[in-house]
Amino acid sequence: MLNILPHEENKKILTEYRLRLAAVAVFAVAALILASLILLVPSYMLAVSKHNFVAEELARLEQKQSEVAQEKEVSTQIRAVNKKISIFLAGPKEIQLTPSEVVLGIIAVKDPAVKIQSILYDINPDRERLVLAGRADDRDSLARFLETLKKDTTFSKVDLPIGSYVKSTNIDFSLVLERTVGTTPPKE
Repeated sequence: MLNILPHEENKKILTEYRLRLAAVAVFAVAALILASLILLVPSYMLAVSKHNFVAEELARLEQKQSEVAQEKEVSTQIRAVNKKISIFLAGPKEIQLTPSEVVLGIIAVKDPAVKIQSILYDINPDRERLVLAGRADDRDSLARFLETLKKDTTFSKVDLPIGSYVKSTNIDFSLVLERTVGTTPPKE
């Protein structure tokens, strides 16, 4: 093909062609961007609404979790109070005597002719042991004291060595009393 246009005209046409091509390309890219933005708006709105929903749900769960923790704490406190109340409302079979109460009980039932000089108290996980050492005026008063302690249901075992009955007056004795730790049967 024969080109009869001057060279300057050819350059102008080529420049004009490139400008038109650039304008069409820019318009096409702008239209493509606009179309993609229009198509992405619903997805963006959905993502924002899901994000807000998840944030609200997380806040609600955190509040519920704190309420559950408070509920557990209150429940623990209620159990502790109920346990303390059950101690007060418990029957006499669940009363645990302290060592001083046991000793005071022994002193209350002893015969005036029996003098207690020392008390040894020993506790193990399954039993308590008391060793009473003293002096009795005569055999009869010592025997009455021993029988009184044997009748007491607080003690599971009451032992007096037979050697304590050798003398008839001013008898030095050592009495061993045992009781199981835990429940104490009621006194009758």
